[in-house]
Amino acid sequence: MMPQREASEAGQSSSYGGYGGEQIDNQQQFESSYQRQSMGGAAGKLYPSAPDNHNVLRLIAFGMSLLTLIVMAVICLIIVGGSGGWISFCAASLAIFIIAVVAIDKIK
Repeated sequence: MMPQREASEAGQSSSYGGYGGEQIDNQQQFESSYQRQSMGGAAGKLYPSAPDNHNVLRLIAFGMSLLTLIVMAVICLIIVGGSGGWISFCAASLAIFIIAVVAIDKIK
């Protein structure tokens, strides 16, 4: 007659009947660090967010483009004058506008 231990092992395959405590340890090995932090509760420090300077930078970019536009108006319309001055001023205005729009859009 077989001893009881051998009889119970003979009827079960190797995947059944193992100790369940090791499975929890194996699962904890593969958890991400985010899951470990969220399970730990409020153990980490909370820092205030940095001040938002984006609107100030946009305002500075707008002011610089406006100042450049005024300077180009003086140079093109008063110093150069005539139709050549107007054409130069329109070309400079378009270039300043495109540069200002791109610069303001890139500030995020």
